[in-house]
Amino acid sequence: MLDCRQVLAEISNYLDDEVTLELTHAIEKHLARCHRCWVVYNTTRRTLEIMSDCLPIAEPIPVSARLHARLRQLYTAGN
Repeated sequence: MLDCRQVLAEISNYLDDEVTLELTHAIEKHLARCHRCWVVYNTTRRTLEIMSDCLPIAEPIPVSARLHARLRQLYTAGN
C-alpha cells in the first residue's frame, strides 16, 4: 500500500500515463480513500487541462524585443 508521500511523488507520472499498471491501481486505490491526495491530484489534473486548452498568447514584437534586450543586459551585468 502506498503512502501519501509516494503517491504525491508519482502524481505527474500518473497523469502522464508513465507508471506501471500495478502502480496505477495502487495510486487509484489510495486516491479513493485519501481526500488530501485526491485534491492535489484533481487540482493538478484540472490545471493541466486548462493550460493545454489555452492557446499561446503572442506578445507584440516591440515588447518582446525590449524584454529580450533587458534580459540580455541583466544577464551580462551579472557575469
